Amino acid sequence: MTARKKWGLTITIAGLAALLCFFFAPDHLNPFSRSVTLKGHTPSVVNEAELVSHANPGDVQTVVIGLALKNEADLEKLIDEQDDPNSPNYQKYLTTDEFKATYSPDQADVDAVTTWATGAGLTVVDVSDNRTLIEIEGTTEQFEKAFQVKLNRYRLQRAGATGGATEFTSNNSDPRIPAHLKSVIQSVIGLNTGAQFESHMRLAPRQPVSHLSTLQSHATPYGLGPQDVANVYNFPNANNRNAAKKYSGAGRKVAIATAYTYNQSDVDGYWKQYGITRTGTIRNIYIKGQATQADTETTLDLQQLGAAAPGADILMYIAKDPAFTKFTKVFNQIVVDNEADVVSVSWGLCEVWTGSRQMKTEHNIFLQAASQGIVIFAAAGDDGAYDCRGMKQVQLAVDYPSSDPYVTAVGGTELFHRNGRRTSEKAWTGTGGGKSSEYKRKTWQVGSGIPAGDERVTSDVSMAADPNTPYSILFEGQWIASGGTSISAPNWAALWIMSTEAAGKRIGSGNARIYRMGNSADYSKLFYDVTQGDNGDGRGPGYSAGTGWDHPTGWGAPNGVNILNWLVTDVTTRKAAPAVVQPGANPGGTVSPSPDGQ
Repeated sequence: MTARKKWGLTITIAGLAALLCFFFAPDHLNPFSRSVTLKGHTPSVVNEAELVSHANPGDVQTVVIGLALKNEADLEKLIDEQDDPNSPNYQKYLTTDEFKATYSPDQADVDAVTTWATGAGLTVVDVSDNRTLIEIEGTTEQFEKAFQVKLNRYRLQRAGATGGATEFTSNNSDPRIPAHLKSVIQSVIGLNTGAQFESHMRLAPRQPVSHLSTLQSHATPYGLGPQDVANVYNFPNANNRNAAKKYSGAGRKVAIATAYTYNQSDVDGYWKQYGITRTGTIRNIYIKGQATQADTETTLDLQQLGAAAPGADILMYIAKDPAFTKFTKVFNQIVVDNEADVVSVSWGLCEVWTGSRQMKTEHNIFLQAASQGIVIFAAAGDDGAYDCRGMKQVQLAVDYPSSDPYVTAVGGTELFHRNGRRTSEKAWTGTGGGKSSEYKRKTWQVGSGIPAGDERVTSDVSMAADPNTPYSILFEGQWIASGGTSISAPNWAALWIMSTEAAGKRIGSGNARIYRMGNSADYSKLFYDVTQGDNGDGRGPGYSAGTGWDHPTGWGAPNGVNILNWLVTDVTTRKAAPAVVQPGANPGGTVSPSPDGQ
């Protein structure tokens, strides 16, 4: 064989070896690693927005990578068993360590992602204690190379609560990730910098909704106060003049998931005005920095929950702003800390704007919450049955996170009362409620009025929320009036934390218990069935209220004392469908006197 032929053969063999290395070497060692598309990450808002320019290559932003859980099917089965009195797992809620050991991603998965990220020039900022979230930082140019996307600047003109135009950076196609991480990485949150939750409060007419707005204010309070709420809905607390036994949430902890901040003088002034003596503590847990601008939403959430459950310790999990990356970390920190028995959320966004990957990552968080016995109440939305306000075409949509089946969706009503006596109530036209495009229906979601189908449907419950029959709020030293499902959510959370106090332990499986109440023989004693009105919000027919369950109001508004008694019996006697109701209680329509004020 000639030297030239030997040299050619050597080159051929070397080339084949290189190809074999390319195809068979571990992906993390392969500089030309194969990649796969992470579908469902192109924000729909891009199609509604105007392209401005390519993003500045040197701009720095933060992204949160969500990792897939292990044994998710087994986890959902466990959650069902925790509500089954015939199961050995009944009411045996997990600790965070137990969850982490069985269902969190392995440390090897975390290491694989962080190794790839740092190799792409990105900086790992934080890994959550439960190993489900990895926060990374980098420039536009670095993220474009790492995820093989183009990041652009967009301008969006949106109608609705805040209105106006906003500019943001976003990817215009789905990101790509190394093939060896396709079963590990579930989501990439933050490539769209404009993605954020919105407050679900509506100030009384002629008052713009914004923590930056000049508000129409008054020197004295007007609207529903804590005593009105307690008497109308028969809450089992000191604000209800007729409650035989009064609870306050003492010895229990409740979390508020929110953004921006509040002025302590506003909440103290509100409670003083209404004679509320707080014995529970308040602790602020700041996520990604501390904001300096007070916000009406955060203020009213604390005022409402603190007044209804004055003995409960309140944990304020406060994001610096409502960006998705920060709110995801708020939710996750709540379940990692595992201190709160109940959570109240008054922020959200329609499912389409939120995106399926964001919802899947937070669904994992809500699964962990459910497995630990934490019950979450979230506002059902304030844009009626057409939740994606600002889209080019009006279409039916529901709000998230209330659409998640492990979150209780709290709808809104228009309430009329006289001297603390409920005279009439109908669905508020602005309340959310409808059919989820993301989540399937759980087995517990059955009953009179629930439509056929397999979609998760909302709302689950409701309470007064119409801004035309508003609540009083003290903000920046002035009295304003507000409605919105963001007020009904913390009040339901307060009722549940009082029930938890009465039971002496966590009352998990929130939705499963609520639907058992709705299907029980004592339904009419537990709920005020709201049968009139709709949630068309002036933009269409929406969904109508009716007998039993309906989209705008769920099973209806609460009779607090009777719900507390039912829950305590349910959680302490291991019976699947108990009903312990105070004698003489007569919820629904106009009420007549009885020892419990109903």
